[in-house]
Amino acid sequence: MTANEDDDKTNQIGILPDELMINIFKLLPLETLLECENVCTRWKKLARDAAVWRKIVFIYSGKPGQSEVSEKNLEIIATHHDCIRCLKIQYVYSYPVIKSIIQQCHNLISLELVMCRISKEFEEDITRWPNLKKINLKNSLVLMSNEDITIAYDNFKYLKYLGLSDFGLPALTRDTLFKCNFLSHIFIEKVKNLDLEFVHNLIRSKMEILQALHIYGGEAVSDETLYLMSQCKLLKDLAVIRCEGLTDAGIIHLANLNIIEHLQIWNNSNFTEVNLRLTLGSPSLKKLKSLSLSRIANISPVIVDIISEYYKNLKFLAVYQCPRIINTDYEKQLKSKFRNIDVVLY
Repeated sequence: MTANEDDDKTNQIGILPDELMINIFKLLPLETLLECENVCTRWKKLARDAAVWRKIVFIYSGKPGQSEVSEKNLEIIATHHDCIRCLKIQYVYSYPVIKSIIQQCHNLISLELVMCRISKEFEEDITRWPNLKKINLKNSLVLMSNEDITIAYDNFKYLKYLGLSDFGLPALTRDTLFKCNFLSHIFIEKVKNLDLEFVHNLIRSKMEILQALHIYGGEAVSDETLYLMSQCKLLKDLAVIRCEGLTDAGIIHLANLNIIEHLQIWNNSNFTEVNLRLTLGSPSLKKLKSLSLSRIANISPVIVDIISEYYKNLKFLAVYQCPRIINTDYEKQLKSKFRNIDVVLY
């Protein structure tokens, strides 16, 4: 290729409108995007457009063995702090280090602190970003175990996704969730000691928009809770970790979840085999992509046969510690029954 031909190709790209160039930049990996900034002034401006960075999740990890990558990422944060919209920090156990990173990013709409240690200061620090749409604190710990992190979540008027560890929803601020008008993805399966009335009011307040709900359960769920969940017509992802108090009167409501894709129901000995078979044989549940029935006492080989035959979209199945499956001859047949499923846990 001659120099003139190369110039012609560059000029052809140059005549593309800004909107199309931005859409092209959205498809590029981060390293390539950073290289594009060096082509010309116009490309630098477009490569730093908010629309390009809105879906880039910038990850900083303190995990041992990743120091070289982490140092490089710190350099990018320093030079692109106004561009970064989605920041995920993981395996960082010093809150001053976390704070030094997050305070550089002025335009965050998504903040995730996963497997980190968080200080009481975080209550004030998070108020820097009132436009947050996603807050994820799952699997993090608070530095002082006797302290609660009290965040008024209704201060984030666009909040759609909330994932919390056990310290993140004290009684003082939990009612602020009712005022989050866009909150459609709620992951509070780490939060214990919620009361039943709060859970019911939360579901009622989000019934028209709720798409994902993961909850610890225990005394905070009842058969009526499953009925309320079944009335959430947009619900695609449901997990109830502790179901000991639920009965057949509750489990049958799951058959009304018409667009459910991911379902986890754990720890129950009350559900009868008959009603489990009727519920899991529902046409709506046969569309599931992942299903976890760990520690459900009456999951039987007949029920698993139904799942293997009719659940054509299923890619993940867990029947972990189901007593009528484990340590039986049937357990040895599971792998052959689910050859098309990516993961089977038992």
